[in-house]
Amino acid sequence: MSIKEETVRHVSGRLRRIIARHIRIEKLSIQVGELLTVSPGEARAIQALGQNRGVNINTLGVLLGVTRSASSQMVGKLVKKGLVEKHASECNNKEINIYLTKIGEEAFANHEAFHEKYFVELLDRLSGFSDTQIATAATILSVFEDVMDERMEELFDV
Repeated sequence: MSIKEETVRHVSGRLRRIIARHIRIEKLSIQVGELLTVSPGEARAIQALGQNRGVNINTLGVLLGVTRSASSQMVGKLVKKGLVEKHASECNNKEINIYLTKIGEEAFANHEAFHEKYFVELLDRLSGFSDTQIATAATILSVFEDVMDERMEELFDV
């Protein structure tokens, strides 16, 4: 086995371990206030709504990568928890736009702060690498992503 092949196998294994850890973290419920928790899916919806205020259910579905029906169900759950509210669109009375409530905005801010803390740590640890090295790593990860996309298409007819 060549050194290059051995290194690629090592990097691939490391990526699998990173992904497994990420999946484990993403399964954790998130505390919002003293009495309310949200599921990871709800947290992703809150994040999408915080970054795209006033979107409709279709657009939210696209942002989350789910069907319109799944998006609508998620909005219903978030409404029941008091995290979002629906308003008729000013442009089209058949269209409903979704906004975070005050507690929804708090949940969004907490979620963003959680991610920012680790992003800042990552930036700090990578500060010794040159822009070229970071760009090379990004290009290599892009190749891994492309191969994974092709594998998914093959396995799932995506």
